[in-house]
Amino acid sequence: MSKTWMTGAALGLGGLLLTGCAGGTSGPGVAVAVGDQTISAAHVDRTAAHMCEALEEDFRAQSTVVPMSFIRQGVVQLLSLRAQARQIAEQYGVEPGPTYEREVAERSRSVAGLPENVRESYVEVMTADALATAVVEQVGRAKLEEEGFAEPTAEQVSQAGNDVFATWPDQHGIEIDPQYGLEFSDGALVPTDTSLSVAVSDLAKLGQASEPDPSYAASLPASQRCG
Repeated sequence: MSKTWMTGAALGLGGLLLTGCAGGTSGPGVAVAVGDQTISAAHVDRTAAHMCEALEEDFRAQSTVVPMSFIRQGVVQLLSLRAQARQIAEQYGVEPGPTYEREVAERSRSVAGLPENVRESYVEVMTADALATAVVEQVGRAKLEEEGFAEPTAEQVSQAGNDVFATWPDQHGIEIDPQYGLEFSDGALVPTDTSLSVAVSDLAKLGQASEPDPSYAASLPASQRCG
């Protein structure tokens, strides 16, 4: 399994998370504020630990080691996307539909042998992009129906749904704690160096890269790496 297991998924729909702010969140202990929902740093840490447990066997089989900070970053990306999609779905009164439900079922089966809390975290994170894709389609159709389109094309539906996601943060806000190394660039939530600390060594600089160097990951204490 690639070390881009989460960031690739998040960036696939990262363009939906637009015009937010990576300059801080609404209170202490808050990792992300997405509209009226906050995601705590404790939840991010717990979910990242569960994701490491769920993926560790695959990582070891492929001799992949990544920093836990990289895992947390991916978790923040995808939980933010999930929170935005849920709130938009509620606003428009739509449900994600059967495609998303099938994805949830498939992901659940793939980790059936793991502890319940690990399974729940894995499914929550790894189905976020499927949820957002489904909501884009459902919201796009709802919006076009309101505007009188009887039989919109798939392209029109996708564009309408993406337009809703694109304008939503301006109205509701998305704020991310800088410690997670994420910012909005060219309309997407992407990894970058937003750390308040300065990297003073070569290893520290490698740790801030969007694709962490394996040598850096391997140099970390066991509690700070996965794989």
